[in-house]
Amino acid sequence: MEKTKKRMNKRRSLLKVLLGLTMCGMLLTGCGEQKQETTAKETVQTAEPQKETKEEKKTDDKKSSAESLKEENQIPDDGVITQEQMETIAGKDGQYKFNGETSDGIKYTWIYDGTKIQNPVEQKLKVEFTEDGLDDIKEQADQAPYGMQVKLQKMELAAPATLEVTLTEKWEADRVLYCIYQDDKIYQLDQAEIEDVKENDQAVSKITFQVTKADGDVYVLLGGSSEGTAEEEQNDVSSGDNGSADNGGESGETESSGDTTVSSDSSSSGDDSSSSQEESHTCTISIECSSILDNWDDLKSSKAEFVPSDGWILYPSEVSFTPGDTVFDVLKSACSQVGIQMSSKYTPLYGSYYIEGINQLYEFDCGQNSGWMYSVNGWFPNYGCSSYTVEDGDNIEWKYTCDLGSDVGNSYGG
Repeated sequence: MEKTKKRMNKRRSLLKVLLGLTMCGMLLTGCGEQKQETTAKETVQTAEPQKETKEEKKTDDKKSSAESLKEENQIPDDGVITQEQMETIAGKDGQYKFNGETSDGIKYTWIYDGTKIQNPVEQKLKVEFTEDGLDDIKEQADQAPYGMQVKLQKMELAAPATLEVTLTEKWEADRVLYCIYQDDKIYQLDQAEIEDVKENDQAVSKITFQVTKADGDVYVLLGGSSEGTAEEEQNDVSSGDNGSADNGGESGETESSGDTTVSSDSSSSGDDSSSSQEESHTCTISIECSSILDNWDDLKSSKAEFVPSDGWILYPSEVSFTPGDTVFDVLKSACSQVGIQMSSKYTPLYGSYYIEGINQLYEFDCGQNSGWMYSVNGWFPNYGCSSYTVEDGDNIEWKYTCDLGSDVGNSYGG
């Protein structure tokens, strides 16, 4: 019996040992799985911060591109000022400058009036200059002794801008014209200002002019003597790529267009003769629809009687305005004075008035891309006419387009 008990005890001890080993194995296996699971979780948590870092970098990059512009700014290598950056100066009272320099040492500065920027868009401000290949142009300009092509990047201007160009030499000229070379002809865009300045103790010329379009055409500066150099250039500005309507109002003289004549608002002052001439504010306004003459087959037959034979509804006419008046105010006043029908509609989305029709000519009357557009001093604002404040000497042109503006000089109208 004792032997039997001893054998039983040995078996029990052996079973306990085996059971203990089995339990340890299970515990070890469980610990291993737990460790693997913990390691996997740690890997995921480590990867997430890396992902967040990339997103944060993108956010930082976007923020840096929208840093507020200063009154003096350096043009980046690619020449691009982003829309977000332009938004930081839109509508602000101030002159904002963007400075650049070519590899040849020609310095240039773009100057924007912040109040004129109402609908900011990306600006491409890198400019190149060359004096090569201008022989034919100089010859047309009555053998102008000085000439330089201004290579602007194609863009929609956020506002009309002033461009100052400081040359590396001195032009012996007292007259410089900023022109566009189009269809083998020269058209003057602006009479530039020229002055002598010092650069590194050397006398050089600085030329300043207005830029109202940058649509890829050939722009040139032509300099010479006021006694005849470049005198034969076309004195009218071709606002459109096809020169559809000569800017007859360039001189600012008041003309009559048949039944329409606009007189100065100064008569409304009556006996207020004591008001000095210095308080008088004037601008020029014109209304024309010559593009319809080139698209007559698209015109609704019922509208033919409202199209003047020469396309002019109102010849360029000088009118008075009150400081703070908008282009809409001037148009409404001018049409009221001479009895020209005008229809407008306020659009809350844009916070501005939209001109539906003038002289019974409405949008879509001459095709699906037709309607009214306006320009000020050759620039087509990309916002409503009741948002543009008029200044002394402004030249306001209302044009009827049949092709989203491309036929009247607005390449970005569509």
